[in-house]
Amino acid sequence: MKKRSALRADTTLAPADEVEREIYVQALPTCCLRSFKAAALANAGDRRQLSLECGCGRNWWITSSLDGRVLERFVTHGGPRVGSGHGPSAA
Repeated sequence: MKKRSALRADTTLAPADEVEREIYVQALPTCCLRSFKAAALANAGDRRQLSLECGCGRNWWITSSLDGRVLERFVTHGGPRVGSGHGPSAA
C-alpha cells in the first residue's frame, strides 16, 4: 500500500517577479501544484531551492510555510506582509 503525505494548506507562494501577489498553495495552477508537491516531497538535497520552477514556465517563491518538508526543500522569501523590500516602493 502506498503511503500518501498531505502538505499543509497554509503555505503561501508568490510569482517570483510579483511578490505582492501572494496566494495560498491551493490556488496554484494545477501544473504548478503538481510540481510543488513533487519538489516538496522529494528527498532533500544539500542545498535548498531558491524557487519553485514549473514546466509551464512559471517561477514561484515560497513566502511562508509551517510545513517542515517545505522548509527543508525551499528558501523562504519574505512576502508583502513582512516588508520584503521587493515590489513597488512606498515613495
